[in-house]
Amino acid sequence: MSKQAALGVRVSRLEARREAILAAATAAFLEHGFAGATLDDVIASAGGSRATVYAQFGNKEGLFAAIIAGVCDRMLAPLDAAIDAGRPLADVLRAFALRYATAFLEPGRVALFRVAAARLGDYLAGAKRRRELKVRHPAIAARIILEMITGDLHKRALFGVPPAPSPAEIEEVVEAAVAIFLSGCARP
Repeated sequence: MSKQAALGVRVSRLEARREAILAAATAAFLEHGFAGATLDDVIASAGGSRATVYAQFGNKEGLFAAIIAGVCDRMLAPLDAAIDAGRPLADVLRAFALRYATAFLEPGRVALFRVAAARLGDYLAGAKRRRELKVRHPAIAARIILEMITGDLHKRALFGVPPAPSPAEIEEVVEAAVAIFLSGCARP
């Protein structure tokens, strides 16, 4: 085997290891949340060693950041491909919208939203039982408040639309969403 071929095999093994670690980490974060997931969970699922994870990602935060960056890259690539100044406006808009909807509904993105909505829904169901909340369906209420909080901020962050929301702006959006939600749902 030539030196160049050996290097290609080594690079493809490193890339395969990286993808296995990212897949295992994604599953761990979805199952246990960021705080609950551990590097030991990831290593047990993907194989390899802690040294490999640290060498490629730095730490758990770096691993999470790599997952988010990958999600953004996979979501934006088809959107960029839809933009073609030489095509009619309606065709570009249709292609862009179709690719956006398809990417946004990918199972991994939907699963992350479901995990957050389920946890909040369980909490809201408890608040309903304690008669603090007047909602018919706590699970629906959870999805609504998450959408109010993340709608614009999430989309701006996903697409890298400057300026990035400041902590003060995020807090302002959260306060407004909570106030709107409680004004319609809290028991007096």
